[in-house]
Amino acid sequence: MLPAADIAAPWFAWLAANAVMAVACALQSAVGIGMALLAVPLLALIDPRFVPGPMLLAGTLVPLAAALRERHAVDARNLGPALLGLITGTLAGALALSLLDPSGLGRVFGAMVLLAVAISLSGIRLRPTRPALVTGSSIAGLMGTMAGIHGPPVALVFQHAQPAIARAMMGAIFVPAYLMSVAALAAFGLFGMPELQLTAVLLPGTVAGILAAPLLIRRIDTRRMRLAILSISAISAIALLLK
Repeated sequence: MLPAADIAAPWFAWLAANAVMAVACALQSAVGIGMALLAVPLLALIDPRFVPGPMLLAGTLVPLAAALRERHAVDARNLGPALLGLITGTLAGALALSLLDPSGLGRVFGAMVLLAVAISLSGIRLRPTRPALVTGSSIAGLMGTMAGIHGPPVALVFQHAQPAIARAMMGAIFVPAYLMSVAALAAFGLFGMPELQLTAVLLPGTVAGILAAPLLIRRIDTRRMRLAILSISAISAIALLLK
């Protein structure tokens, strides 16, 4: 964990990071995909300290807004199995991250992003059964804690559910998922005051993205935008691997 005095960064890096969060959060809110897949590799290229903790804590506002908006469609019976899987995967991810050499984290983030893109494009058809929820949430907890990417494993489980249920359940799952990951990182000494300050740096972009989302919904082709997001994510991840 970095001492508080070391969080200073050029103003243009912070401006770029907020621009990334604004675009990523707006796309996530409008399309249902994009925040972590787009933000993680780009933020890691700008400044690796933004990932995963600060991005996750600031980004909690996005699924929280979705869960509140679609709260009538939340299936409370299936939240328990999902949370059980999240706890297991989150602890495993925090332990693994604490054992890794910090100099190699960029490559870890890049590899996780490419894995998430592959999952998103896999075409696997699943139903939101309890075993599928536990498995998907466990993988989400692992990937989310290590690289800030919870979405693809859970999205795979809900991809053929009714849209309102999918949005509601993913929002309801991701809020505790993000908070659990931050708590686990803190428990392993990977999130403290410096990361909390970096979270505050990202909040303006996060809020701007949430507010801008309604303007995008009627103006974008969801399928093409999804492919564009996955393409940008993959290219950014490869850049991290080659860095």
